[in-house]
Amino acid sequence: MAADEILIELRGKIKKMITLLQRYTTENNALREELKKKEEEINSKKRELKELEAKYETLKLAKSISGVDTGHDGARDKINLIVRDLDRCLGLLNR
Repeated sequence: MAADEILIELRGKIKKMITLLQRYTTENNALREELKKKEEEINSKKRELKELEAKYETLKLAKSISGVDTGHDGARDKINLIVRDLDRCLGLLNR
């Protein structure tokens, strides 16, 4: 092979490498952007989950206090006991 042929072949390979580098850089940037969006989506879903869990706990507490569910009679009894204790304490303080 002559030196000119080697240079032409080398230039061709360099151009091919530059093209591949540009393509992979573009693909990498697109993947990074997609990853960022997915992370934001995950964080949003985590916040939504925490809000829903808080609402669920509030609902459970409200149901247990209202006595709608017969299985939560123990909670209602505890509240009644606490109210009676408070009434007794207030009665003692008023003497």
